[in-house]
Amino acid sequence: MQTTLSTLVVGNRTLFCLRFAPESVAEQDLLWLPHHHTLAIAVLSRKAEHLAGRIAAVHALRHAKGPAIPPGTGAHREPLWPQGFTGSITHAGNLALAVAKPSGVGFSSLGIDYQPFLGENDAQKLADGVLYGPERAWLATRSLPFYRALSLVFSAKESLFKALFPAVQNWFGFECARIVALTDENLTLELTCPLGPFPARSSFTLRYRYFQDGVITLVDIDDSPPAQNHADR
Repeated sequence: MQTTLSTLVVGNRTLFCLRFAPESVAEQDLLWLPHHHTLAIAVLSRKAEHLAGRIAAVHALRHAKGPAIPPGTGAHREPLWPQGFTGSITHAGNLALAVAKPSGVGFSSLGIDYQPFLGENDAQKLADGVLYGPERAWLATRSLPFYRALSLVFSAKESLFKALFPAVQNWFGFECARIVALTDENLTLELTCPLGPFPARSSFTLRYRYFQDGVITLVDIDDSPPAQNHADR
């Protein structure tokens, strides 16, 4: 498969970005994956994005001084990272990104997401499935155009849920977190209900960065430990 690798920094983490040509993937390329049999009936685009994400993940693991082993796939299609390391993968279109780090003491996790900017019409259509309670009114007080704001919140919730999934071990909806703070580089999400070991009102600060025609969000649980009773601001 034809690929081009680059890096970028979000917060204090190095992300590995892999551009790939989906139409160039060949069946023999997939044999590099120990779990390649799980992709046997997948469509070509799914095979390409999965392979690209794992290639980016291996580069991220090497950067973190970890083993150059492609993460496996869990029962919920989540990446299974080598023992002693954790990370996150995201892909959209012909771009895959990955980040990894050594696991810390206790719960340690990363979550990243890349969201191409939604169009204004799509943002309005999707808003009711992304924003809950006072979030829409809260965002209306900010200077961001609505389509950018919704793209950012959508991505941030995806990143947080990826980071929390290893502890929660179940899917949960966008209504389980709400945005309560936003600056030029960071935003804060607060849980609206308990999730696994995290009580309601635990808050997490995420970094974000605009990238090409979209936004990348990242949460580092070690870098942003959960705190309760976060005040709105």
